[in-house]
Amino acid sequence: MLVILFSLISVVGFECLSVDPVAHRAGMGYALYDDGYDVHYNPGGLALSDNTFYSLSYLNYFDGTQFGYLGYERRQLGVGVRYFYSGSMKKTDSLGNEDGTFGVHHIDASVGKGFVYRDVGIGVAVKAVYGTIDTLNTLGIGVDLGAIYNIDDPGVQVGLSVKNIGYGLKAYIDSKEMFPFEVTLSAAKLFESGWIGVDLVKPALSGVGARFGGAYYVNQFLHLKASYSTLLSAIESEGLGFLAGVTVGMGVRKDRLNIDYTYSPYFELGGGHRISISFGG
Repeated sequence: MLVILFSLISVVGFECLSVDPVAHRAGMGYALYDDGYDVHYNPGGLALSDNTFYSLSYLNYFDGTQFGYLGYERRQLGVGVRYFYSGSMKKTDSLGNEDGTFGVHHIDASVGKGFVYRDVGIGVAVKAVYGTIDTLNTLGIGVDLGAIYNIDDPGVQVGLSVKNIGYGLKAYIDSKEMFPFEVTLSAAKLFESGWIGVDLVKPALSGVGARFGGAYYVNQFLHLKASYSTLLSAIESEGLGFLAGVTVGMGVRKDRLNIDYTYSPYFELGGGHRISISFGG
């Protein structure tokens, strides 16, 4: 019902909320938890976490645009802050004459809390969003909802999340926008040597898609990871266009320090380089 109601709303904005700047889970894994990114992916994981994490992520995206993420999680509480910067762009008037430069900035902050109800981890995160385009600005507020359940036999984690349920309180000009909601049903199987998982997702701006992938622990220090998203299959390119949607990367762990890197090819649009650093566990 929630998807049907939101799909009837034609004005969807705040697209920066749909971009994932985190490398650690290779762009998926919404049924995972207790790694420092629960408030970002699925706040239900906060309920099942017993550790403290500090995290930092950076994404070099299309055409020099940049995203970043700062996170702090302590047991059932989490805080996450994400930013976007477009870089400097030329400003022109209606006749095409240059008139200086401008930029697009976006920042959102989330505060989440988790609790356990009948063995299910349930969480909610409240978020505030602020954006500017040159001299114009917008403000929005929303929530993320999530739940995670562990199936002991065969050792599978199942998650459900509804992200970006929100609305613009102040429009850039005269049209208030909805947040780009995303409903995800996910599952992950953990092994001693890694994990595999799948996310079934319905974004606001496209049809139902899937993300699947996992990680392989080469040893206690090095692990490899990869995923594929059908949501990016619309990106068409000559030659290696079939690789659109692929994310590959690696991570290293030393004691409580994790460093992860992933790369996603977008062909004519460029590529996405993500790096994440977290401490905790």
